[in-house]
Amino acid sequence: MALTGNREVDRYVDQELRSLPVKEGVCVYRGGFVGLSGGYARPLNAGDPFAGIAYEEADNTAGTDGDRVVRVFTMGDFEHVLSGADRAQNKGAVYASADDTLTASGAGNSFVGHQIDVPSADRIVLRIQTTPTPLAGGTMTAPLVSAGLRHQAVSKASAANVTIGTSDLGGVIVVTGTTAGNLNLPAAADAGAGAWCTFVKTGASGALTIEPHASETIDGAANNNEMDAAGDSITIVCDGTGWYIAGRKIAA
Repeated sequence: MALTGNREVDRYVDQELRSLPVKEGVCVYRGGFVGLSGGYARPLNAGDPFAGIAYEEADNTAGTDGDRVVRVFTMGDFEHVLSGADRAQNKGAVYASADDTLTASGAGNSFVGHQIDVPSADRIVLRIQTTPTPLAGGTMTAPLVSAGLRHQAVSKASAANVTIGTSDLGGVIVVTGTTAGNLNLPAAADAGAGAWCTFVKTGASGALTIEPHASETIDGAANNNEMDAAGDSITIVCDGTGWYIAGRKIAA
């Protein structure tokens, strides 16, 4: 029924902290990376969707699913150990293999954000990027859209030709497997100006070639074939007529 008068609508002003129900039998420690398992927060296991960094401890070792709630940081820059940190990888994708361990390798691990800086040896500034999650007890059935941008994670198995649809854009596209092949982009006009995505390769071999539609180009070239190792990533953006590389992390 249509409104016939004014109403008050709850508005979440602070998007930095979110509360999530905790999985049974686990303790989430303050400062740890938090993953999701069956919709419940737990200390991150490799491959979990990333939910954020724990703001506080939440001990649910003696409880059942959802008996405890933990608040997590879902955005921000955090300093953390990363063995072998290299300033040349600034803006590159970063992964977690456990609730206390970062790695540059995407193979089997959880994407957690991007490296912003290297303040000292073996330490980085990590800008976290969480998998969109609901509030405690809620359910999310579609990608999050914020300020007109879709935020999502899509998985594609490598093959001779992989179709990237317009609905795949607006987030991270994880390409699994070791088959060399093409990532075929949609027409730039269909994607629209401002469309973007970050490709992340998890397979240890099999070069991936980003192929624009028809005679369109990427950074003025017919294609891009730099991604050939696990953890390689490239972020591209569209101006409505072609594609440009906005960031990359390519193994030496």
